[in-house]
Amino acid sequence: MGMHKRFGFGGVGVLTLLLLLASCNVSRVVKPLTKGEHQIGGSFGGPAIVFGGAPLPIPFTSVSYAHGLDTGLSVSAALQTTSLLFGIAHFDASLHAELWRSKSDRFGVLASPGSHFFYDFNEGHYRIYPQLDLNAWWHYNKESENLIYGGLGTWVELVREKAHGEVQTHEMMPYVMLGHQFNRPKWSFQVEARYIGMFYDNDAIVVDYLTPFNKGTSGVYLGISRTLGQ
Repeated sequence: MGMHKRFGFGGVGVLTLLLLLASCNVSRVVKPLTKGEHQIGGSFGGPAIVFGGAPLPIPFTSVSYAHGLDTGLSVSAALQTTSLLFGIAHFDASLHAELWRSKSDRFGVLASPGSHFFYDFNEGHYRIYPQLDLNAWWHYNKESENLIYGGLGTWVELVREKAHGEVQTHEMMPYVMLGHQFNRPKWSFQVEARYIGMFYDNDAIVVDYLTPFNKGTSGVYLGISRTLGQ
């Protein structure tokens, strides 16, 4: 998959870079917030590796904030707290725009362009990775606010050269996702599965990822959020 060469931060080991790259979190805005609504949240989870013959999930954590700007338009931002332990600040921000909603308000499609910002305190290097998500959500039960959602997305590599002067061959890091959101008046709980980098072989990777077809990496993520009102 070549993931260990994508950042090129001299002060960070191969394993650390692999984990940071795969640290996508639970989708923060599945359905647009109402105008003026505020939401704080956190997520936990990550890709799974095979260690000692047994699957071992790698725990990543983040804290986030989201705000409803207008009808069908929200923004969010988050800080990846686990990466700070490795001396790397990882911050991301996204815009969430509703593309379509059914007349019954039970189905919708959401586009979420954004960017990830990395800064290596050890070496003073930084990187920016644009990201684009496309999600569809569905309230499957008229008597409940719970919903399921699924979609796809990708990170984009802007640097044309890997570490050691090698030509960058992986301009995209695509992924697919499927999740369930349990909604209460003030609280929301999420569980989401992701399959990341499904087109990239794992033959040269030092970490034994738990993944089908020896390609990419899969993971499970949990999220919780609290609405603060308007």
